[in-house]
Amino acid sequence: LYRRGLAYRAVGRQWWCPGCQTVLANEQVDAGGTCWRGHTGVYKRDMEQWYFRITAYAEQLLDDLATLDWPEHIVAMQRNWIGRSEGVEFSMPIHDAAGASAGLSLDVFTTRPDTIPGVTFVAIAPEHPLVEQVIGCEAVPVEQRAAVAAYREQAVRRSDIDRMQGDRTREGAFTGLSAVNPLNDERVPVYVADYVLMAYGSGAIMGVPAHDQRDFEFATRHGIPVRVVVAPMVGEPVAQASYTGAGVMVAAGEWTGLPSEEAAAHITAWLTDRGIGRASVQYRMRDWLISRQRYWGAPIPIVYCDRCGTLPVPEAELPVLLPAIERWLPGDDGRSPLAGLPSFVETRCPQCGGPARRETDTMDGFACSSWYFLRFVSPDYADGPFDPAALAQWGNPDIYVGGAEHAVMHLLYARFWTKVMADAGIVPFREPFPVLRSQGTMHARDPQNGELRRMSKSAGNVVTPDSVAESDGADALRVYL
Repeated sequence: LYRRGLAYRAVGRQWWCPGCQTVLANEQVDAGGTCWRGHTGVYKRDMEQWYFRITAYAEQLLDDLATLDWPEHIVAMQRNWIGRSEGVEFSMPIHDAAGASAGLSLDVFTTRPDTIPGVTFVAIAPEHPLVEQVIGCEAVPVEQRAAVAAYREQAVRRSDIDRMQGDRTREGAFTGLSAVNPLNDERVPVYVADYVLMAYGSGAIMGVPAHDQRDFEFATRHGIPVRVVVAPMVGEPVAQASYTGAGVMVAAGEWTGLPSEEAAAHITAWLTDRGIGRASVQYRMRDWLISRQRYWGAPIPIVYCDRCGTLPVPEAELPVLLPAIERWLPGDDGRSPLAGLPSFVETRCPQCGGPARRETDTMDGFACSSWYFLRFVSPDYADGPFDPAALAQWGNPDIYVGGAEHAVMHLLYARFWTKVMADAGIVPFREPFPVLRSQGTMHARDPQNGELRRMSKSAGNVVTPDSVAESDGADALRVYL
């Protein structure tokens, strides 16, 4: 993966789970800032981590869903998570509170170029670099900077899933800045809003309240004007709510009177010809964060040399094995327990032979569960991950029975992993599980408050089969299950 450019290290704001004492991928954080194992209080912190470039396979992951015999709701969850969008990306110059050019610009992505004449505000994600500049800008009033900083602090603690919920109030904070619409040279206010995600597009959106429901809710709450530029037909009144369909352009300058689809093409060409924008395809899905700051897990086979840089461990030295260790629980310093073990960390550079350091993070457990089904065909095979002859005999699973909670985690990761292996000539198929069926979910009363919730070790509401068989008999238990 590293040699093929599909594994890389980068600095960014990552989800940190105090309960797990490690970072988590976007897919592993649920609404309300709860990790997939049930721990609360998940928040973001700046860290340098390893990623797999799953976005390089976004089109294949999307297109090949059509070949699978899977429940439609699971297919829909993956399709929505990958989130392919076609549109235009363009630049909007930024002005300060006095109306003077700030020497900055925002790149904005939209799937509806026809609605650009109707922009009445711009919203940026709380994690956007411009937010930090606003907070540190002395030209912005102190009270306003404090409000933006406070809003950002509470907004970044929400998960992406939570922030995208359709039934929540559209909060935000005004930055004091304005952006210039290149189509009509109008200046519109710039807000920080948590329904905008850094993980999608450029982390900035144009606000068109008349033609986007979330923008309409935000504008209504903050007293921002609503400007209609697409109507079902010329002359027909449009209610003061978001009209998201196609129609005819109205009050849209030189594009007035055109069908909205035709206007979209004209506006895209107009922006492109002037070097302001370009046609673009965006994905909601981000690359897969695989670093974990814990002992258990597959070591990431990378070494760091002051002379030669970052290098993969030679294949002849694989796999890198976990050492025996006494202090295996995660610490509070944000580092893996392996980092405190010199006998593991200190090694030799595979290129120059000089002193080098091992990567001490381990891989996400989903990295292992992405291919475990292949190990099943030859669990005692010692010369590789599986015996090719055994795989030729057994092939991939005929049917997979598993829960819907893994729709955008294990099931998505395993599909990516299998496609990478197929491209490397390791397996002869491109999809791991051609047939999928999802079973139900067991629920039980929470011992603390008596509420019915999904059965989980972390919730303390597990009912064991043994206790049910003891009280009601094994046959009754089998029939119920």
